[in-house]
Amino acid sequence: MDALLAKAGSYIIPIPSIMTKSNESYSLRLDVLALVIIAISFAIRYWFVATGQLNLVQDEAQYWDWIRRPQLSYYSKGPLIAWVISTWCSVFGSTELGVRFGAVLGMTGIQTALYIGISRVWREYRLALYVLFIAATLPLLNGLGILMTTDNPLIFCWTVAFFALSAATRNKPDQTPGNTPFVILAIVLALGILAKYMMLAFLVIATIYALILQFRGQMPKRFWQRFALASLVGTLVGLTPILIWNMGNDWVGFKHVAKLSTGESKAFKIRLMPFLEMFGAQVGLLAPWWFSLIMIGGWRAVKKSIIGPIGAFDEKYRHALQAALFFWPLWLTITFWALKSKTEANWTAVSFMAAAIVGGMAFKKWWTKPNRSRRGRQILVGVATLLTLFIFVSPLAPLPAQYNLTKRLKGWEGLGLEMQRLAAAEFENPNHVFFFSNKYDITSELAFYTPGQPFTYCLWTPDRRMNQYDLWPGPDETKIGWDAIMVRKRFTNSPIPRETLDLFESVSPPIFFESSFHDQPARKFTLHLCRGFKGQWPVHSSHRF
Repeated sequence: MDALLAKAGSYIIPIPSIMTKSNESYSLRLDVLALVIIAISFAIRYWFVATGQLNLVQDEAQYWDWIRRPQLSYYSKGPLIAWVISTWCSVFGSTELGVRFGAVLGMTGIQTALYIGISRVWREYRLALYVLFIAATLPLLNGLGILMTTDNPLIFCWTVAFFALSAATRNKPDQTPGNTPFVILAIVLALGILAKYMMLAFLVIATIYALILQFRGQMPKRFWQRFALASLVGTLVGLTPILIWNMGNDWVGFKHVAKLSTGESKAFKIRLMPFLEMFGAQVGLLAPWWFSLIMIGGWRAVKKSIIGPIGAFDEKYRHALQAALFFWPLWLTITFWALKSKTEANWTAVSFMAAAIVGGMAFKKWWTKPNRSRRGRQILVGVATLLTLFIFVSPLAPLPAQYNLTKRLKGWEGLGLEMQRLAAAEFENPNHVFFFSNKYDITSELAFYTPGQPFTYCLWTPDRRMNQYDLWPGPDETKIGWDAIMVRKRFTNSPIPRETLDLFESVSPPIFFESSFHDQPARKFTLHLCRGFKGQWPVHSSHRF
């Protein structure tokens, strides 16, 4: 490439001309440029989190609350997310930075694993830089780089396992690979399962990939025995604490996942609009320009996989086959599952690692085309860079509340301060006031943002699904006679849940409270002042998932 110019505002960033070369010889300048991209990406994410641009989202607050009650596993996820948050909260305290630093660092690990895997394991040095740039500017991966969710450690483990599999199968049929790739595979497989059950899907895809290589006569010696051992050890280590915990809790974790996977039990009906919404969300999370290249690169990878030689050794064929297998099946299955059942846009996140790879393949081919105009390159890189910067600076933009897409994620700190104010102003003994909601998300945010970070409670009502709080005890007999504040979503005049009325001597009419964030209107809540706790906290009568 004569010049890779990224125009961001009035700044022009030059990138070395070595990128236009068609050969894959190593150059130190590629490593330096990769280091710059990774370091800048880390610095921007760290700034965003350290300066408090966004309150914790609900799941982050819930995962933080888990660390105060250490267990072998939890209702919806394995324990790894709690371990990561606990580690960094021990360094930075129970703050937004403490909760999220694992995400900031984890995304740096993902980017590094991608670059090292492609440049050192695949030995495609220039492709590694194209893939890294896409990974650094994918909207979803940027989001996962600041939000401490289970997808972050999962994708890191998935990426390392992906290249461990590459290293274990890159030798020629008459050669024997070393043991190191299999050891790494076992370790990250165990950690990935502890992060999210989705890691088990890696083994399915990896086995299909290995079987295809076997069928085509491209499998190195002694692969299957060590692959089976690594898979068995990794799976057992990862699943053992989860199985033990579920055995003692009526298998609620597995039942929850099974229900999410199959959807509600009702007659099959095509859900066209939810599917279109899901598909549109995928285009947005991948970014339209990268989405196009990912589709093109993914299709080329499929064609290369089908046409690949039988009985001949071809590294590029292996790379295309592996990338296609780890992108298309998961992404298509989860995206089109929206036709049948409710899905969340981030469920496809694990496929975005391979999406960056197939997109990078197409990006490199597009960029190195001899007649490609310099202006076209500038526009694409500039747009990708500007959008990424916009994602991080958008909280600073003075947008009207109705146009602020992150409004529903803000205002939790204001709610916590209001809890403290009401407890002091409305009750005789503020130290004998507890806080609760009938929603797990509000319960967890109250726990994190109320000054002093008290233990909070989630009221069981028959109209909601079970959550982790239902497996923990509610306020006990030591709190009989205490007062409380109940928080409900939005402004509502709907009847107070019967379960709440039965718990207290009196419950006030609704109090409407709109929180703020950086002097801008944020979330709305309905509060109830509850007096005289009777000590009969309800327990769910059956498991609802």
